[in-house]
Amino acid sequence: MALSVNTNITSLGVQKNLNKASDALSTSMNRLSSGLKINSAKDDAAGMQIANRLGNQVKGLNVAIANANNGVSIAQTAEGAMQESTNTLQRLRELALQAANGDKSDADRVSLQQEFTAKVGELTRTANTTTFGGRNLLDGSFNNVAFQIGADANQTISFGMTDISATGLKGTYSEASVNGSKMAGLTATATGSVLGLATVTSTKVTDTAVLAADSTISINGKEIKFDAAAASTGGADVAAEAMKQINLATADTGVTAAVTAGVITLTSDKAITIADGSGGALGALGLSASTTQPTDIKDKTAVIKDAGEFTVNGTSVKWDAGKTIDDVLTSIKAVDGIGNATIGKDGRVQVTSKDGSDVTLKNVTSGALSNLGLSTGTTQAKLGADTSINLNGVEVKFKQGDTSDAIVASINSASTGVTASKNSDGTLNLFADKDIVISDGSAGTGLDALGLDAAKGTKPAVTLETTVADLSVLTAASAQQAIQALDGAMQQIDSQRSQLGAVQNRFSSTVSNLQSIAQNSAAAKGRVEDADFAAETAELTKQQTLQQASTAILSQANQLPSSVLKLLQ
Repeated sequence: MALSVNTNITSLGVQKNLNKASDALSTSMNRLSSGLKINSAKDDAAGMQIANRLGNQVKGLNVAIANANNGVSIAQTAEGAMQESTNTLQRLRELALQAANGDKSDADRVSLQQEFTAKVGELTRTANTTTFGGRNLLDGSFNNVAFQIGADANQTISFGMTDISATGLKGTYSEASVNGSKMAGLTATATGSVLGLATVTSTKVTDTAVLAADSTISINGKEIKFDAAAASTGGADVAAEAMKQINLATADTGVTAAVTAGVITLTSDKAITIADGSGGALGALGLSASTTQPTDIKDKTAVIKDAGEFTVNGTSVKWDAGKTIDDVLTSIKAVDGIGNATIGKDGRVQVTSKDGSDVTLKNVTSGALSNLGLSTGTTQAKLGADTSINLNGVEVKFKQGDTSDAIVASINSASTGVTASKNSDGTLNLFADKDIVISDGSAGTGLDALGLDAAKGTKPAVTLETTVADLSVLTAASAQQAIQALDGAMQQIDSQRSQLGAVQNRFSSTVSNLQSIAQNSAAAKGRVEDADFAAETAELTKQQTLQQASTAILSQANQLPSSVLKLLQ
């Protein structure tokens, strides 16, 4: 190498090495101060890209873990509310079972319905007020919601919850129902006490008969005075005047007069004592002095002295004073459900129903029924003869004298799978959750007697859907429907809870997996960009040493041109 002054090649080389050592020392210090092996793209362009990608993944995984845990919290919140809804449904089912029992009256079922309605309202309130972060969970709006459980797009788990309010919870019930017609085999007979009337009948008043001026007769001690001027023409006028004056005194005598074809008939429920007065009136009227005691009434033409009114099965029967017993009996026979009303040979009024109707009598005016020897009360319809029917292959027997209630009880205790009850009109209702097969029994008269002849054969059960909000326990039949439907509603909630349990398990597994991925991704990121302090401190020491050595050598290199001076000496 030539010895020159202008170009100090050795110094330049030392400077280059010094700069290189200084740059390496600076790099080591940056790494040691930041803890990162990559502090800029120039440190490791590919490594920086890998580290950033891994960093994005780790941060995304941490968010996904939080999202998954939120999903678990939402599912747990919803499941807790569903448990309370299940408890409510179980109570509703208990109320339905109570209402279905035969010992419950209509008033009992009304009380049960009050609690039933309140519990149904609580179902809806629970569904509408169960929220998480302001979002309703159980009213049907939280449906098919996606949870981001991955660090990349579209890595989701979706789930939702159906409406579990009273209108959203649905169930089904199977129903076969048969309504019978009028029960022709059952009748009721209300029988009165023996009626007794005293009756006095005159001979026919002749056309030439006249009443003397101010003539009188005595009836039961009461003087009856006749108006001679009104009866002076004789015959029919005499009889009419007599009836008028006698009936004017009925309140005092208890005797009622009637005229038919010129014959005067006096009636009373007490003894009738007739005595002559002045003017020979008795003879003119075809009567004679006598005392007549009451006898049993076997004649419908007997007259009722006072107006009155009573009800038969809620229908009014009324009459005016002077009407006959036959008139009243005719009015009774016109009442719906009444087959006959007559006086028997023993002198007792008998009111007989038809088609299974009871006979219910009630006074409107005081003592009205006593005119017929009857009294207030209800006589139940009874079966006229032994009979039987077949229900689902089981023969159910009934005995003579059974009431409709006894018939219902016999069916319900026969283990046929059929529940019987009475409709409001007294007809028979059969109910079951399966097909009902009806046929006549061994007597061959049962279907006609119970009004089931038109229902003979198989009545198939129909499956119907309903909501909990539409259920009722006001009747035994509706309570049976509620029991079936509530089972379906509880199954709906149980199914939803099973789905929530499954999704919670998925979230738990997802969280564990995400934590594992995040851990390994963070480790990989660390390997790419984290500084190795052992290596970097060694490098730092090395570069510091090189820098110091380069500085010292540079000083010596800078002295090399001065050796030229020795050549010039």
